[in-house]
Amino acid sequence: MSSAEQTPHTGMSRSAEIRLVAGRELRTQLFKRASLVTAVVMLVLAVGGILVYARFSGGDDDPYRLGVIAPDAAASSAIASDLAQVKDSEGRTVSIVDLTGSAAGPALGIGDGAGEARADMVLDLTDQRPRLLVTKESDSDRAVTTSVTAVLQQSALAQKVTDLGGDPAAVAGGLLAAVPQVEALDPPRYDAADFGPRYGMLLTIDVLLIAVIMAGGQIVAMGVVEEKSSRIVEILLACVRPTSLLAGKVLGTGTAVIVQYGLIGIVAGVTAKAAGVLPDTLPGLDSVLIAIVMWMVIGYAIAAVAYGAAGSLVSRQEDAPNVTTPLTMIFMVPYMLTFAMISDPSKMIYHVLAYIPPFSSWLMPARLVIGESSWAEQLVALAIATLPLLVRLAATIYTRAVTRTGARVRLKEALGRQNA
Repeated sequence: MSSAEQTPHTGMSRSAEIRLVAGRELRTQLFKRASLVTAVVMLVLAVGGILVYARFSGGDDDPYRLGVIAPDAAASSAIASDLAQVKDSEGRTVSIVDLTGSAAGPALGIGDGAGEARADMVLDLTDQRPRLLVTKESDSDRAVTTSVTAVLQQSALAQKVTDLGGDPAAVAGGLLAAVPQVEALDPPRYDAADFGPRYGMLLTIDVLLIAVIMAGGQIVAMGVVEEKSSRIVEILLACVRPTSLLAGKVLGTGTAVIVQYGLIGIVAGVTAKAAGVLPDTLPGLDSVLIAIVMWMVIGYAIAAVAYGAAGSLVSRQEDAPNVTTPLTMIFMVPYMLTFAMISDPSKMIYHVLAYIPPFSSWLMPARLVIGESSWAEQLVALAIATLPLLVRLAATIYTRAVTRTGARVRLKEALGRQNA
């Protein structure tokens, strides 16, 4: 047995070794100059991007303004109450502006000295036939036009019924009762009212996970290569077990990266909320969100130990991309499948892949959010059971390859029973 495989006699327990290595990695990554500069730059870009978006999209939150020119104040008040529930194409309630006694042109900002427009569309009821006036046709809102037309038709019908001695309310009730209700017997699960916010949260977590994997995995791999090339790893392995060294690296580096990205996310979220970019309703911290975060942690752990094992196969920094790039491509596949499966989440291929690491860390929470997965399927025993096996495999590769300098160690040699 080589010296790298011997159990160090330091008197420390395995958990103490992991805490020692994790603390060292955490301090190193958090306070390293490059990490601090990167975090600050990303924070500035995130906040700046949100503020720029809020600046150029802020006008979209203003309600659509519908001006009303009526023959008199009584008619204006009556029609305003009927138009109170009109909504625009964005689903926002229209703002009714009383323009009785005013001209439509100046209200729309047309003409010399008109000033700022007071309305986006004007309903003129002073002529024999109602008119909807806009500055140009593209300013008209289809939903507003349709709703106003329906209100005017209902008002005209009620007037005719009254003239004939009937009850307008009874007629309106009869017409409403005749409207068929559309009921889907097998609706898609993503038609749920809260699907949009939940799926948005899932994609946010996915983007964060791929970022943590890209950053944390590369840091773990490069750290292993650096320690191996400088032969510091031989000193470390004389003090701690190989599995403890790898587990500590994964835990410490992952914590540092998650803290950095978490801080950026919190600041960006607060900025977005203050700038009015976030929607009024967001999914709460319920069991689904907790499951997503849990799968995120498992996904990072699987990726990090794989990157650590890959990094131990080479001795030079310039050779690291040769072993880390294939891993990156592998982890990009389930990330892209998260977007692709939304079109038909019930496909058998997604159901099968959801049980296979590393696909499970991405597809299981996606299926849960969409409603294609039960909690029985969400049992993390499968991923948790495979994680120790992967750690053991990675530790075997790490132990047998990390002290070998020079040429690249082939994976077949590292997995062989005898060390070269």
